Amino acid sequence: MTLKQYKILTHLIFFSLFTVKYISVHLNRIDLGLYVIWILPLLVFYFYISKLYVRAYQWFCFFLLIYFLSSSLRVFGTHFNYLDVSEFVLICILFIHMMFGPKKINS
Repeated sequence: MTLKQYKILTHLIFFSLFTVKYISVHLNRIDLGLYVIWILPLLVFYFYISKLYVRAYQWFCFFLLIYFLSSSLRVFGTHFNYLDVSEFVLICILFIHMMFGPKKINS
């Protein structure tokens, strides 16, 4: 996979995650204000990740663990929802994808 393909895949995963969470807003599962609070840190990291800063990839992996924990509480909680499962899967995919980012940038 080339660096250009890697960046396209990164944009696709981020866009999918933002879309899944926005669908939750549209279905009145969460408030718009909570969505904005949820998306702002991701957008900050997304800005630096798109500029291929290796440090941003490393810090984002640690930061993504918070999102992983909060989504896993909803997935493995008492009320099952397909949007929570898809968010959980996308966060896991994004975490694995970000782990390989510095290796792809340096090669």
